Amino acid sequence: MIKQVQAFLISLAIATFLLVTHTTITNLIWLNSINMPVDLGVVVSSITTDLVGMNFRGAFPAIGLIFVGLLVAFVTARVISIWSGMKKTYLYALAGGVALLAIVVLMPLAFYHLDLIAGARTLAGKAYLVFAGMIAGYYFGGHPRSGGSNEIN
Repeated sequence: MIKQVQAFLISLAIATFLLVTHTTITNLIWLNSINMPVDLGVVVSSITTDLVGMNFRGAFPAIGLIFVGLLVAFVTARVISIWSGMKKTYLYALAGGVALLAIVVLMPLAFYHLDLIAGARTLAGKAYLVFAGMIAGYYFGGHPRSGGSNEIN
C-alpha cells in the first residue's frame, strides 16, 4: 500500500510538473513572439514561480485538480483491471490520459468557456497535456510490481 501511495504521488508530481512547465513555456513563447525580452533567467524564474503559484496559490491549485482526476481515473482503472486482460502500464496510461483530458475539456465548461489552463487553449496544447497524463499513468502502472500487499495486478 505504501508503495502505491508513493507511486501515486510521484505520478501526480510528473503530471503537475509537465502541465505547469508547458503552460509557462507556451506563455513565454507567446511573449517572445511579440518581441518581449525572454532570456534564460526569465524562463527559469517563471517556471519556478509558476510551479509554486499554480500549485499552492490561487482559487484552483493545479495539483488539487490533477490529484482528484488521477485518483478517480486510477481507482477506475484498478476496477477495470480485475476483468480486463490489458497490460497494467497501458491501462493506467490510458487512465492518466483520460484524467487530464477530462480536466482540460470540463474546466472551460464550468467556467463560462474560459480555458484557465493557458497551455490547454489549443488542440496541440490539449494533446500535450493528455500525453502528460499518459506518462504519469504509465509510471503509476509500472510501480509497484512486487510484494504481496503492494501488488496492483
